[in-house]
This record gives sequence, structure tokens and C-alpha cells, in this order.
Amino acid sequence: MAKVAIKDGVIEKLAKIVGNEYVSTNRADLYILSYDLTPAEPHMPDVLVLPKNIEELKEIVKLANEEKIPLNPYVGGGNIGGLAIPLEGGIILDLKRMDRILEVNDVDMYAVVEPGVTFGHMKAYLEENHPDLIYTYAFSPPSTGVITNALLQGLDNLSYRYGAASAWVTGLEVLLATGELVKIGSCSVSNTWHALVPMPELAGLFLGWQGTTGIITKMAVSLWPKPKYEAGLNFQFYSHQDAGRMFQAIARTRVVDDLIGTSFDLNKLSFLAMNGEKAPIYPAPPRNPDDPVFGISIEVSGNTQEELDAKINVINKVVKEDLSDLNINIPEPHPSMRAGFPMQALGVLSSGGGLMWVGCYGPISKWAETCEKGCLIEDKYELCRGAYARVMNEGHFIGLRWMIPYDKGDPETVRRVIEATNEQLDLVLEMGFVPYKTPVWAVRKLEELAGPELVGLHRRLKKLMDPNNILNPGRWGAPA
Repeated sequence: MAKVAIKDGVIEKLAKIVGNEYVSTNRADLYILSYDLTPAEPHMPDVLVLPKNIEELKEIVKLANEEKIPLNPYVGGGNIGGLAIPLEGGIILDLKRMDRILEVNDVDMYAVVEPGVTFGHMKAYLEENHPDLIYTYAFSPPSTGVITNALLQGLDNLSYRYGAASAWVTGLEVLLATGELVKIGSCSVSNTWHALVPMPELAGLFLGWQGTTGIITKMAVSLWPKPKYEAGLNFQFYSHQDAGRMFQAIARTRVVDDLIGTSFDLNKLSFLAMNGEKAPIYPAPPRNPDDPVFGISIEVSGNTQEELDAKINVINKVVKEDLSDLNINIPEPHPSMRAGFPMQALGVLSSGGGLMWVGCYGPISKWAETCEKGCLIEDKYELCRGAYARVMNEGHFIGLRWMIPYDKGDPETVRRVIEATNEQLDLVLEMGFVPYKTPVWAVRKLEELAGPELVGLHRRLKKLMDPNNILNPGRWGAPA
């Protein structure tokens, strides 16, 4: 799809729909929307529009169809995949003003939100109005969108129990590219949003599609009872193989709430950055051979202190008996980290404003080998080791990514980051992992692996859902 020039009169029509103050063609406004933290190639939008409600959104979609103008949905732009960069220009459809929490059902434990609702909004609202309920939050800042995180199948601090964030969706309202507004799940035939089942599961036409098949205008997500007693445990390992055995053993206990780990080197740099010091990412500081390689953190909760203690005892028993040959030190429990989520935990961005990763989901049986090889790639390019892992769906799969903060103003560092992440992508695909929040360059590689039958199905679905290819074009379903 070639870049479409915005015709005379379109800006005026958009201003009539949303008001002059919510339309901008100012180069400064558009420039900051042309790139993100990653090294992805910048693309300038033509106009920024901020609708307030469904009626305005419908008019914008109608106009975009008439003029064949790309529409690029946007909330926070922090996806670390270049997914909100407008590949074909057109309209940035900033949905921040659609920020209502429309319903919280205490008994059925769900919330219905608009696309502008962020993790910060959700947490503050629940703590003030429904203190006995919690949502799940990503290892990301409070400005992260609830809907976008679920749409992009992100991983969060309850993913050990429930899997990717898309698994928590219990209902959708979607504005199709063709103008129809449809509901999916129980909400389509009743006045509640309690589940997608037992209706035909059409949510898969939108979840994971990066906004290329429809604009989600409302989403219902599951909530959970707030734990009464919580604690955390931290363990250190001197090899990825030992850490992998720990992941597998603890996952099978089914007593934890969260089971995550990070490279020890990345933890050290994070502490530096949080103390106001510049984090040296490239060249990476020499590794101390006496340092651990990887740290694992466990979050546990209970309805009573006795239940919490019993779960901690289960973990300690596994460490002492099943993993006795590893000589793991049993730590004292510490206060839970849950209260700190969502968090701006990326203090390492003080290294120069850039952040890149290859994130993927894959078999826990292949995690140790994959993680170690990915870290060796970072060693090869003299980048700080930045592996981050989270066991998901009670051990049925695991999330893995290598977080690489970098200085965007240093061309040599940028080159190394691009080459390293390309090698890491090839590695994870070879090991049976599948990238998530997939940047466009990774989408093309996945399409090569998938073969013409699946790619052809994607193309047909995209054509059916978006005949004029106006929704976030160039990604899943239709190449640029």
C-alpha cells in the first residue's frame, strides 16, 4: 500500500468531528509519534486526532474509508516493538480521551474499560472503590494501556496462574473498519460481560492482531480477590541450567502467584540507574566470575498466615529435597513486590533513552539453553546481559526476553543492538519459541516459517475485516 496523500479538506472534516483542539498537524506533535524506544525506522503520520466517544470514532472511520487514509490506533506507544509507528503515514488515532472505567462487578469479578484506561487508572480506581479486588499488571509504567496489553498478549504479574493477558478478556466491543459496532461474548446477548464462552469465540479475530482487524472500544477483563497475606523469596543461581531446574520444579508445586527471573548483570545496572548513575550498557562492564548468573523471584500469597507459611514450606521442601544437589541457600521471606506494580522499573533507560528486546513465549524445557545462548549473543556484541523470564500458565510455557537498554544517539551501539536482536530472533525461532508483540520485521520472518496456507488465511481475514486496508497497514494480514 503506497503512502496516501491527505487531500485538501480532510483536516477540516476531522476538526469538525472532534473539535479543533483535538486535531494537530504540528510537526512537533507528529514527530514524537513517528518513532519509539526501539531502533525501528521512523514514519511520520500526517495528522493526530483524539476522539472522545464512539460517535466521533465512527465518523473518523467512515471518513478514512472514503479517503483510503490509514488509521493507526495509539494509547501510550510503549510496546517496545514499533507497533504504533504509522508505516504508511495517515491518521494517528490517539484514544487517550476514551478513558472511562464503565463497570466493576464485585460479585462476578470483572471490569469493563475503554481503550484509554491505563494500569495506573485501574489500580487507583480499584484501591479507592473496590479495595478487595485486584487486576494484574505488567513490568511496565503506569501509563501502559489495559486494553493494549491484553490485545498484544502481554505477560503480567499473575501470568504464572493465568497465562498471557489475552486470556483474561471476558468480552469485547469492536468498531470494525467497515463501520459496524459489534459485541463479542456474553455481552452480545445479555447485559453482563462475564465470559467469552459459550458463544463462538470470535475474539481471536482481534486479539494478537495489533489493531489491524478492528478498533476495540470496550473490553471486559477478569479481576481477582486481593490476597490477605503475601511474601516474596529470592534465589541466586550460577548457571542457567540450575535456574531452569528451579523454574520447572517450583512451577509444578502450583503454590506460587508469580515466578520470574532476570540476569544478575541487568539487576546490578538497574540499581546503578535507580541511584541516578548512568547505566553502562555498551561496552558492558566486565563480568565478575564470582557473581551469580541469574536470579529468581517468587511471589506467594494466602488467605491466612498459616496458608502462606504452608506454601513457603512447600517451596523450601522442593529446594532441600528435589534440588538438594544445587546447594541453594534458603532465603528469609521478604515483603511482596506486588504493591509496587505497575512500576517504572526501567531506570536503565538512563543509558540513553533506547530500549529494545526480543520477547517470546516457548517451552520451559528449552528455556535454559535458549536463555544462555541469547546471553552469549549479548556477550559477543559487548552488551550487558539482560535476560528476563516469567513462567506462565503454571509451567505450560514460559516468557523470555532480553532487555537491551541503549544510547539512541550512539550509531555504533544502535548497530550492535540491531545485529544482536536479529541473531536472538533467529535463535528463538530455531529453539521453538514464538515472538510476541511482534515488530514488523519479525512478522515477515514468522510468515516465512508459517507457509503460504496460513499466510493466505491471514490475508483473506484481513481483506474481509478491512477491505480498504486502512487499519494499521503493513503488519499482520497485509504487508507494506
